[in-house]
Amino acid sequence: MANPIDSAQEIQTSQAFLGEINITTQVLETIAAKAATEVEGVNKLHVSFQKEVSELLGRESSRSGAKVRRLGDDLIVDVVVHIAYGYSVPQVAQNIQNRVKEQVLFMTDITVAQVNVHVIAIDNDPNKTQTMLHLEDEDGEWSE
Repeated sequence: MANPIDSAQEIQTSQAFLGEINITTQVLETIAAKAATEVEGVNKLHVSFQKEVSELLGRESSRSGAKVRRLGDDLIVDVVVHIAYGYSVPQVAQNIQNRVKEQVLFMTDITVAQVNVHVIAIDNDPNKTQTMLHLEDEDGEWSE
């Protein structure tokens, strides 16, 4: 069974001659969340009710929408998203996986083994007016 990495725990990335570099899981979660929101078709990341309440009560909370865990030597990222209506869910999910992997690698030199994308909602764009289709207008012709 996977052991989640505590957000206070650090991941050791390298031991150079100058010393160690440690990156907290919260940093990795922030990078993953930001990378996911940059993908076209992602409307927003899901934040749990518990995190929202904690933030309202003044407790520190990382509202990332991404969770990092370790399984053996592998680093696994879970991202929970709302996709905008009209986008291909499999394509957006694959773009999220690629973007998260490349951004974490680029920014931290850490290779992510898996990016699991959990699509929990398809959101309508509130700024986009829905076009109503009518079968026939008064003249008996098809219209939009």
